[in-house]
Amino acid sequence: MQDRIRVIKRGAHNSMNRIPSNPIAKSACERERETVNTVKGWIAEWQKRKRALQIAANSIMRSIGDHSETPTKPLVVVN
Repeated sequence: MQDRIRVIKRGAHNSMNRIPSNPIAKSACERERETVNTVKGWIAEWQKRKRALQIAANSIMRSIGDHSETPTKPLVVVN
């Protein structure tokens, strides 16, 4: 992959747009902290999605079930 990106605009000079070859290096601690924060974000999103799905499933079960029965009645798999 090339380190440079060539940008061509109408009526402008054709020049190279250079990306610095030595970006600021991050320490191992900073990279680890970023990784931990990313994974924690993924876990938080997964838990939020799981709660939303559970609430939706409970709502559906209550709406289709007999209202005299408890909503925690186990489902039966029919083949």
